[in-house]
Amino acid sequence: MCSFSALRIDGKRAYEYAREGKELPQELTPRKVTVSSLELVEFYTQHTFPYPQEEAPEESKNLEKSLLKKKLEYKASSPWPTTTSSAPACKLRMTVSGGFYVRSLCYDLGIKLNSGGYMAELVRTRQGHFAIEDAVEWEEFVAGGGWEDKVVKLLKREVGDVHKDTQPTTQAVSNM
Repeated sequence: MCSFSALRIDGKRAYEYAREGKELPQELTPRKVTVSSLELVEFYTQHTFPYPQEEAPEESKNLEKSLLKKKLEYKASSPWPTTTSSAPACKLRMTVSGGFYVRSLCYDLGIKLNSGGYMAELVRTRQGHFAIEDAVEWEEFVAGGGWEDKVVKLLKREVGDVHKDTQPTTQAVSNM
């Protein structure tokens, strides 16, 4: 389970403990999630995905080591590259149930590859019965943009016409 979860432990959200650099008072109980599909869309040998802009503080590194219960080696490269990288990266497409942490999947892939993995970009193409095609563009929010009618139509849509899949599309990056 993700230590940055919104689940409550002793009345406090797990992510609050993580942000404070504190260990969780108890382990998060694993929950059942469904991965209906997981597809490798692209594999990159060169990419321009952003690198983290700063190295994690020692307190965060120590917390991570304790959570993983294994020694991790942190190697800072300075300055952080902002141009094309030759580190491998991939783009994934998945259909998952609620409670699935895409960031955790990216992180776990990095651990399994003996590397650092992180999510560079997330595009949620569907959430419940709302699809990305249903989104209201920012420009539509201006006076007279007609966004109110669009939202009312979406909310009144009959159950039979509702899209039932949740399909977040993710680009995961692993720096080896």
